[in-house]
Amino acid sequence: MIITISGKNGSGKGTVSELLAEKLWYKHISIGGIRREVAHAMGLTISEFDVLWELPENQEKFDLQYERYQKELDVNDGIILDSRMGFYCQPKSFKIFLNVSDDEAARRIYNDKERIGDEYTSLEAVKEATIQRNANNERRYKELYNVDITDKKNFDLVVDTTGKIPQQVANEIIEVFTKVQK
Repeated sequence: MIITISGKNGSGKGTVSELLAEKLWYKHISIGGIRREVAHAMGLTISEFDVLWELPENQEKFDLQYERYQKELDVNDGIILDSRMGFYCQPKSFKIFLNVSDDEAARRIYNDKERIGDEYTSLEAVKEATIQRNANNERRYKELYNVDITDKKNFDLVVDTTGKIPQQVANEIIEVFTKVQK
């Protein structure tokens, strides 16, 4: 089974996905991680990369390529798919949305020294950029797919990660996922 994890920037999608993959012996695929690596290889920050991604002439190069890749995954494989559009591309998956307050998201991103492609000078700059990225992502997917990536009705489980450590979030997900699988 595929478990898709979507959510706001800084909600812990990547960290929680890695923990789940380890605990469940699933493969972890991070679309955001792939995008960050591509941006880094191009010498761009993720925000600069997002500007390119926003251009209509790049839709085939970016959106449709990532969409096809996700849709081609076998729903019977044990995969944790960390992707904002994972729930859409894999409708038979167990779909999770991670929410987080803007302040907590900014703090996490600012303190994550291993995060590739984000360089900020202050916590307030991170918060502003994160709020803007979330809004841009919502608008983009609404325009391209007519999908609200934050609509909780699209998900089997919504977890607010504010004030929780990743291990708590992973355990909460596993508890619910295990019950659903029975």
